[in-house]
Amino acid sequence: MKLMACVLTLLLSLSVVGSVTATDVLTLDDCIELALQNRASIIAARGRESLAGATKRAALGAFLPRLNASYSYSKSKTTDREPDVPYLDSLVPYRDSMEVAGEYIPYIGFTPVTHLGAPPDQDHTSKSLGLSADMSLFNLSNWFNLAGAKADQAKAHLDVLGSEQDLIKSVKVSYYFYLAAVENITVQEQAVARSEEQLKLINSKYELGSASMSDVLKQKVQFGNDRLTLLTAENDVTSSRAKLAYTVGLDPNGDYEFSGEYTVREYSGSLQEAMAYGMEHKPSLLSARKSVDASQHALRSRKAAYLPTISGNASLQYSDGTLTDTATYNSSYRSTTFGFNINLPIFDGFNREYNLTRAKINLNNARAGLADERNFACQRIKTAYLDIERLKEKKKVSQETVEAANEDLKITQEKYNLGAATILDLLDAQVSLKQAQVLLIQADFDLNLAIAELENAMGKM
Repeated sequence: MKLMACVLTLLLSLSVVGSVTATDVLTLDDCIELALQNRASIIAARGRESLAGATKRAALGAFLPRLNASYSYSKSKTTDREPDVPYLDSLVPYRDSMEVAGEYIPYIGFTPVTHLGAPPDQDHTSKSLGLSADMSLFNLSNWFNLAGAKADQAKAHLDVLGSEQDLIKSVKVSYYFYLAAVENITVQEQAVARSEEQLKLINSKYELGSASMSDVLKQKVQFGNDRLTLLTAENDVTSSRAKLAYTVGLDPNGDYEFSGEYTVREYSGSLQEAMAYGMEHKPSLLSARKSVDASQHALRSRKAAYLPTISGNASLQYSDGTLTDTATYNSSYRSTTFGFNINLPIFDGFNREYNLTRAKINLNNARAGLADERNFACQRIKTAYLDIERLKEKKKVSQETVEAANEDLKITQEKYNLGAATILDLLDAQVSLKQAQVLLIQADFDLNLAIAELENAMGKM
C-alpha cells in the first residue's frame, strides 16, 4: 500500500507539472503545493518513511511463525551395461527335509534362476511433500527491536514534516525576493521618469540661460545611472523568477507568471509562547527525541543478547516411491515432528560486546544531538522573534523616511526653480527618495521573511 501511495503521488506530481503553463499565474499557495510535490528532497524523505514502515513490519514478523513448503519429484531409469554377465531373475521355492537327531524336519528352500544377458530397464519414481514451521517463543531482543522500529518510523515521519516545513520556508523566501524585485522595478521606473523630467526641465532652463551646462551634464549622468539601475532591477526580476521556479520544482527556463499578491504577516504572541510551542512542535526536535528512544531500545536489545532464547518447530512430511512413471501424489509414508529449542549463547568472539559498546555510543550521541537541537531551536526562535520586533520599528521608520524624502524633494525642486538650491541638492533629494522607497520595500518583505523564519523555528507550517 505504501508503494502504491508513492506511485500515485509521483503520477499526481507529474500531472500537476504538466498542467502548469506559461499563462498560469501562480500564487504563493500554488508554489508551495507544487514544491511539496516536485522537489527531490521531499520525495526522498517520503521514501525513507516508507522504508521505515517496511522495517517495522520486518521487526513485527520476528514474532510470527516461519512456514516452508516443499515438493520434490524424481525419476530414475537403470540399465545394465554388461549383457554377458548372468543376473538373478527369480527364486523358485521347493520343499525338502533334513535329519536332525534321528528326526526328519521339513523346510522350504529356494532355487535361484539366472539368465545371461542384460536385465530389463527399471524405472523408479519418487515423490515427497513437506511442510515445516518454526517460531520464536521467547526472545527479548525481538521486543526491543520492534519498539525501536516504531520509534524509527515515527522519526521518519517527523523528518518528512521537517523537510516540508524547510521547503515551505525556502519557497516563501524565494517568493518574497521575487516580489521585492518586482516592486523595486516600479521604484526604479519612477526614478528614471523623474530624472528624465528633470533633464528636460534643466535643458529648458539652460536654453533660457538660467542653468549652466554643468547642471545639464550632471543631470544626464544621473539619468544614465537611473537607467542602469533600472536595467539591473529588471535582471534581478529575471534571475529571482528563475530561482523561484527552481525552488518550486519547475523548469527555470520556463516563462512562468507569479502573482504579486501577498499577505502582510503578523505575529502577536510573546517570546515565551513561541518557545513553548517550538519545544512541543518543532519536527527536528521531536525527531531527535525519537532518535534517543530508538537508541535506548537498541541498547536494551543488545543487552538481551546475553539471555537465552526459546523457539518451537514442527514439520509434516509425506513421501512415496513407486515403480511407475507418474507425478501424481500418492502417500505411502508420513512423518510428523514437534519440538522446541533452547539456545544460551556463551561466547561468540566478542561480537555481543562490540554491539553493546556501539549501542551505548549511539545512545550518547543521540542524547547529545537532542541537547544540541533543543539549544539550536531556542536560539533560532529567540533571534527570529527579536528580528520581528526590530523590523516592525524599521518599517515604521522607513514609511516616515519615504514621506520625509517626498516632501524634501518637493521643497528642493521649488528651491532649485527659484535658484535657491543647486543641482547637487536636487540630485541628492532624488537619490534620497529612491533609497527611502527601496528601504521601505526591503523592510516590508524582511518582516514577512522574519515571521516565516520564526514559524519555521517554531515548527509551524
